[in-house]
Amino acid sequence: MSKTGKRIFFLLSISIITAGLYLYNPYHLFFLADDFSHIPDSANNVWLQTNALRPVGNLSLHIDYLLSQQHALGYHVTNLLLHIINSFLVGVVVFHFFKKYTTIHSKWFAFITGIFFFVYPFHSEAIFWIIGRSGSLGTVFTLLSFYFFLQQNSWKNIIASCIFFQLALFSYESSWVFPIMVSLILLLNRKEEKTLSKKQIWYISIVWLLLFANILLRISATGELFNHYDAKAFLQFDFLLLAQNFLRLFARTWLPPMYHYQYMQIALLVVFVVMIVLLILLNKKQKLNHFFVTLTFIWLISYLPYLSIGIDTHGVEGERYLYLPSVFFCCWLLYILYNIFTRKIFVSIAFILMIMQLGFIWTARLFYEKAGNITKQTLHEMNMLSYKERIFVENLPQYNKGAVVFRVGLYSAIKWLYPKQNSEVIIVSKDDSDEKPKKNHVKDFTILYSEKSTPKIVSSLMLWNGKQLVQKDTTGILFSPNKDAWFSFSDSSLTIIR
Repeated sequence: MSKTGKRIFFLLSISIITAGLYLYNPYHLFFLADDFSHIPDSANNVWLQTNALRPVGNLSLHIDYLLSQQHALGYHVTNLLLHIINSFLVGVVVFHFFKKYTTIHSKWFAFITGIFFFVYPFHSEAIFWIIGRSGSLGTVFTLLSFYFFLQQNSWKNIIASCIFFQLALFSYESSWVFPIMVSLILLLNRKEEKTLSKKQIWYISIVWLLLFANILLRISATGELFNHYDAKAFLQFDFLLLAQNFLRLFARTWLPPMYHYQYMQIALLVVFVVMIVLLILLNKKQKLNHFFVTLTFIWLISYLPYLSIGIDTHGVEGERYLYLPSVFFCCWLLYILYNIFTRKIFVSIAFILMIMQLGFIWTARLFYEKAGNITKQTLHEMNMLSYKERIFVENLPQYNKGAVVFRVGLYSAIKWLYPKQNSEVIIVSKDDSDEKPKKNHVKDFTILYSEKSTPKIVSSLMLWNGKQLVQKDTTGILFSPNKDAWFSFSDSSLTIIR
């Protein structure tokens, strides 16, 4: 690369990183949905939450609480730092992984891969939602374990890899695929070395043993391996749904959310055509080798923990499930582009894709920023009306284009952030954003006040049944404007009758 080329490469890299940092900046983000229960539980040392065994994630929230208390900024700074660390680790791991198994020994290729992952746009939930960090936290320790696995020349590295794998297991279930990953790579080793060393045999045995031990520990602690939410399709042997969820996860790895499902199907067909063309070109370059096949399998099996859950194709909900898979997808895609194009064309394509990705990050940020505005302003207004006897809530927001808003967290939010709020909060209804996708996104959210004094009769309300809010009929509750307040939500505003 010439001096001029290096300068351009450096300036483009700095520009992309700076733009990414700006879009990820933690200002104007707030607490959302399950944050309102998980953070106070973690602050109070409740280590077993919602039938999940994630003590490392709980510890991270506990530390954040000690540092930031009830200020959302500090928690979001941590999320951003985790993503920066992962982007750095992606570059480091790619350099050592590719150097060991391919002819790509370039640090600048690893550097580009790290930046590409940093601005990859379809795992936004792990960055913009506080407890969505479980995906990025698990990835930190998975990548560290993978790095030391690649340095298998000493028992010290083997032990370090096992320790980080255990931390990954205590962070998020995405790490459960790690033993399969390293088993595939050791099979790749056998193509070259014919036999496995004693250290490799010991290592793979310990890794699988750790996984099974953690599964038993999870069953012992929670009473089940998977809860109904995590594994409904597995438990019911619904293979059609599992296949559909795989395609959704695969499609959303490549594509942004789309309102029309038909458009997503057409776009996915285009993706398949592009993939076929890329693979044909790669084969012509004689790079469709054992390493590439192994890398492809690693990418695809990384979806396994989420096959029962799937992902939203209309909004950003569930994008945290793509965090670890996106590591291998970025490696997979850039490996192909590097091998079929000249260096100059490869760099040009990579930076064009990164610029496009910045636009998708900006869109996702708007969704989460508005969701935070809704929760923050709603809770503030409720606190200002704490002298009211009751506060009725109509059309309680669930999602904003997939970004969680309140869902079932309103009562927990009031209890945690405004414990002196004395009004009885009655949820009359919730919106249908968890059932019907929105075609357009309205960026603004405003508070409107009404002085209407007409009483209302409430004939049904939402009650918590231990799992979710369900609609129940009542004998008739009278809303009196003199002593009560009424909160009515629309997509762009909250109207308060006070």
